[in-house]
Amino acid sequence: MTPEDWPPVVLVEDAAALERALREWQAAGVVGMDTESNSFYAYWDRLCLLQVSTEDQDYIVDPLALGEDLRRVVPLLEDPEVVKIFHAAEFDLMLLRKDLGAKVRGLFDTQVAMTLLQHQRTGLAALIESIYGLQLSKKEQRSNWGRRPLSPSQIDYARIDTHFLVDLRRRLLPELEEKGMLGAAEGEFRRLEEEVLPPREPDLEGWRRLKGARDLDPETAARLRALFVWRERTAQEADVPPFRVLGNEALLDLARRPPRDLRELAGRKGVGWRKARQAGEAILGALLEARDERVDDLRPKRLDPAERRRRRTERENLEALRQWRKRAARELGLPSERLLHRRHLEAIGKHLPRSSEELLKVVPFNDWQREHLEASLLEVLERLPDPEQA
Repeated sequence: MTPEDWPPVVLVEDAAALERALREWQAAGVVGMDTESNSFYAYWDRLCLLQVSTEDQDYIVDPLALGEDLRRVVPLLEDPEVVKIFHAAEFDLMLLRKDLGAKVRGLFDTQVAMTLLQHQRTGLAALIESIYGLQLSKKEQRSNWGRRPLSPSQIDYARIDTHFLVDLRRRLLPELEEKGMLGAAEGEFRRLEEEVLPPREPDLEGWRRLKGARDLDPETAARLRALFVWRERTAQEADVPPFRVLGNEALLDLARRPPRDLRELAGRKGVGWRKARQAGEAILGALLEARDERVDDLRPKRLDPAERRRRRTERENLEALRQWRKRAARELGLPSERLLHRRHLEAIGKHLPRSSEELLKVVPFNDWQREHLEASLLEVLERLPDPEQA
């Protein structure tokens, strides 16, 4: 429960309330933000809650009640003059881009700041407990945010996620400045703004990544593929996560030992009579359709010597870049991933830029990275062999 001296949360459920809130957020200039989705309960996850906090007020915005009116928040999200404070912003930025088309600007990510400052505990619940002495309930961690009405417990849980963010940023800013990390932090904030994760897309080849799939014989792999495709399409139609249709272990078991009838299907672990009655005919039908099929490409093809050399050189180059990043991070006292993102490191390994101009075409280094990383990185790149000439 939230402390009794906190002001009542403001619920924003219609256009008029949102307009009032937007004026207050714009005037504040700095707001804490968070989002909640229904991804644990739906195949097509959507923005179900937007939490916002100013210095002295918490707001719970209901996207389901607002509908298209929620888009009125986009100009504020895209205004770089209004600071938006998130904690671990990647998923939130993806959700706001996917559902609202918003390109968030003015980001401050408290988890990024805490990581750069080498704080040992950077989870939001741990921070709130250690700094503010408030222990958060885990009751609503897997809450169904797409269900209405929201319970008092859900509202309490949601508002706490943003309540302390404005103050937390105020505490972190002088620490970042004192330790010379403000430039690194701002560079990472700008990267997060630009490199927004794409939303999850249906992947009918995802069965290949299931644990144990690569060890299957061609006929069993074909059955697993058929079951996986059935599960994905069923989950999409019902708008539920695939694991709620049938678990991965059950898929693999059915592929390895296809049942002969509904009775045998119902006796399998992870299925039972209820699922057998609901989906048994479809499961048996998918297995039947795969009866004469094979998947023969699970084992990697043999490569000619030249291609093996090229790939080995690529791996060795990337490992050399990882070692460079590790050394640089150790010298600067920073986490490797915050120094230079993995995707950027892989892009550099692929293109092997040899000059400052070429490097900036591959990766948009910020000023802090150029000052602290560029020279030593170019020295390493100068020594790396071209895989095409290996």
